[in-house]
Amino acid sequence: MHTAALTRRPDPRALRVAAFGALALLAVVVLMHVLKPEMEPTWRFVSEYAIGRLGWLMTLGFMAWAASAIALSIAVRPVMTNARGRAGAWLLTIVGVALVVAGIFRQDPVTSTPEQATTEGMMHALASMVGIPGIPIAALLISSGLPAERKTGAVRLAAHATWISLSLMIAYLAYAVPRAGGFNASVYAGVMNRIVVIAYIGWQLVLTRELTRMGT
Repeated sequence: MHTAALTRRPDPRALRVAAFGALALLAVVVLMHVLKPEMEPTWRFVSEYAIGRLGWLMTLGFMAWAASAIALSIAVRPVMTNARGRAGAWLLTIVGVALVVAGIFRQDPVTSTPEQATTEGMMHALASMVGIPGIPIAALLISSGLPAERKTGAVRLAAHATWISLSLMIAYLAYAVPRAGGFNASVYAGVMNRIVVIAYIGWQLVLTRELTRMGT
């Protein structure tokens, strides 16, 4: 039924870039926890590591993540078996572009008031509005387009973890931020944000591994 898709193989070079980029982002985030301990991880967002001292490292992390997303979209596109999967692959490319924009333009501090918002911060926010919901949508669409034998439990679980983690973060912030009078140390926004990042990167790595097996 899907003979054409089944006989195609993902580009191994794109898969290597996808894996390297995702792991590079994780390495940067872990390193920033050590190098910038003043950026309290329980309530400050990962994007805020790009502000001030050593911010260029977080910018590199964003670029690595963008490369990973775009490379994964290239690798997965030939094996998609339906239009939903192909749409998801293209959406992942768009997410990669949004990550480039998010890396170029730094987030304003989470404590900023609307009056303190900068053009740079607004550009980062606009890119985030594409990238943050874009990955879960792409994950679900791509999962639906994989060949049947590649829809493993791990792939499905990783895809669902993306939207579940994002939903939990949105629900928590909607509850906690108004009660705390804004973002502050009593709101564990950083914890929720890091759970989302881990879920997103986890999905990319799980899918990359499955596609690599498909190519062998």
